[in-house]
Amino acid sequence: MTGLEDLVAAAMSAPSERREAALQVLRGHALAVEPGSQAPVYEPLLTQRETARRLGVSVPTLWRWRVPFHALGGRRRYRIPDVIAYLQSQTFQRRVAALRAEGRATRAHARFPFGDGRIRPGRRQDPHQPAGTEPEHAQ
Repeated sequence: MTGLEDLVAAAMSAPSERREAALQVLRGHALAVEPGSQAPVYEPLLTQRETARRLGVSVPTLWRWRVPFHALGGRRRYRIPDVIAYLQSQTFQRRVAALRAEGRATRAHARFPFGDGRIRPGRRQDPHQPAGTEPEHAQ
């Protein structure tokens, strides 16, 4: 007998409830589980947009936070338990601290683009005038 014939013979001799359970597995409606064990729980894989929406952030924020993902077909997919575990980890806390420091440095550089600590709101400011002093007007 071939392997297929053995399988059919075993299925035909099985009790009706086992036969029905086997058919459900073969049809993809149920998972094959060993007796006495629990069926594995599968979490859905979410897209970037779905994950960002659930977290209340933007998609670029997921990139900045470096949230762990699974690459399926070249696309990022996220499992919510993995994302929650990461957001509660020390790695994420360090990443947030680094992003905040980077943001402060960027804002400070944008405010003082010339490196001398002076803000130049208009074109008429005298470059030789010390910061915080009023310009002298000729009378």
